[in-house]
Amino acid sequence: MKRWLDLSHDKPWKSRDKNRKIHPDEYMQPGLEKTPSGVHPYVRGSRHYKIGMWIVWSYYVIIIGMVIRLVWVLNT
Repeated sequence: MKRWLDLSHDKPWKSRDKNRKIHPDEYMQPGLEKTPSGVHPYVRGSRHYKIGMWIVWSYYVIIIGMVIRLVWVLNT
């Protein structure tokens, strides 16, 4: 929260220019955008991404199937 509010004004939230571009230094720690060593960068279409998406969608299908089965069993 470096320069978010200028307390020298009565209403500091209204004294800002609405079309001002926000610099990343105002909301992000310096060096945070760089990946630490040893971390695999995100690559869309990679094998790691595809396997992860298969796991996520399989989880969704299983949960939906379990809810449908629960409704079926409770209604019979």
